[in-house]
Amino acid sequence: MENTKPVDFQKETRVDRTDESLIPFKYPILSVIFLGIITLLAVTSTAILHSNEQEFILDRFVDISSFELSLFDTMVYVAYFIAGLVIGILSDKLAKRKLFVLIGSIGASIFFIFMTLTLNYFLLLFLRFIQGCFSIMVWQMLITIILDLSTPKNRGKNMGIYGAFLAIGMGLGPMLGGFIAEAGVFVPYYVASGLMVIVLLLSLFLKEPATLKERFSLKESFSIIKDKPKIIIPSLFNFIDRLHMGIIIFALPLIIGLDVTEGGLGLDSKYRGIAFGIFALPFILLQYPFGRLSDKIGRYTPLIIGSCCYGIILSLLGYFGKSTYSILLIFLVLLGILSGVTTPPTLALIGDTIENSKKHGVGMGVFTLFGNIGIAIGPSLAGLLLNHGFGLTFLVVGILELFFLTINVLLIRFVFKEKILPIRLSN
Repeated sequence: MENTKPVDFQKETRVDRTDESLIPFKYPILSVIFLGIITLLAVTSTAILHSNEQEFILDRFVDISSFELSLFDTMVYVAYFIAGLVIGILSDKLAKRKLFVLIGSIGASIFFIFMTLTLNYFLLLFLRFIQGCFSIMVWQMLITIILDLSTPKNRGKNMGIYGAFLAIGMGLGPMLGGFIAEAGVFVPYYVASGLMVIVLLLSLFLKEPATLKERFSLKESFSIIKDKPKIIIPSLFNFIDRLHMGIIIFALPLIIGLDVTEGGLGLDSKYRGIAFGIFALPFILLQYPFGRLSDKIGRYTPLIIGSCCYGIILSLLGYFGKSTYSILLIFLVLLGILSGVTTPPTLALIGDTIENSKKHGVGMGVFTLFGNIGIAIGPSLAGLLLNHGFGLTFLVVGILELFFLTINVLLIRFVFKEKILPIRLSN
């Protein structure tokens, strides 16, 4: 945490040592890597589906409007939004982590297959919603386990490692899905189901944490926001970051694929995958070093500087990025770098705020809830703004980034009375 009070690591160290029973490795760093690999597989199972959504839906269902087509992604984001907080509360109340990973991987694997069988579009949307609930169950419990394993000394580093695996799945998954889809429109869904089976098998090696024996009521779990109001800071950062991600996922293919006469670049779909990969690469590479840096200098400095630069560059992308593909890639590289700077300290702030590992689950649930609200709003907001052009769309979104950054800075300085300049976490 970023304050001048001495930090007592004794309790955290004891918890970290006890929770080593969570995974089959003696050294904590190997445990985090193992959990990161499982996360990579789980995230990739969903990310590979983005490449052929239009073919998967439009070739099977006639007379589907563009709005109805957008509901396919909206339903999974709504599932993340609803299930995220509920799962966090239940995991703390039941003192379980592994159980939810197993249930989520089994359920997601089954519903990936179910989505290839239905010929009713609205039933498909329902199946998509259920699949999203099971998928978020896996991701959220894995990151909660990492928080359980972490101490204030290594939390940023661990979140950086986790974030790198998460970014690989999210960034490179669509590229992989594009190649897989060439073998058949259903093949990405079969592969996604198989990946979740692998997640299930690897998760069998996990054990329930020994330190989460105490049970919490639903009322006690919801009280985390009242008891730890500073959780609003990383949650607001996550809200705006995920809102941007929803907008980029929706708008970037349009910038690349629309005809020049319609304001786009008029390029083939393969360039979309390349663009996502270019964005993801610096994001992946910078997770670990900036996670460690935030352990040394504090969370707020990289968050505030990175978010400010991100907002400025994002506001210019719509005007300059559509001029040539090369310029667009330059903007995406810069945004990827800044995402790599800001993501690890944002994740680490959750553990800093909630030192009691028994409530990490509900804390991550609140954090995830804000993020899922953002990504659910993002595509719809982009759809409305794009009627006025790419330039105005990204200008408004960049201004929103700076607006929420200003709110967080005011909260940090004048509500929570904390310093923003670099402060070492050690005594």
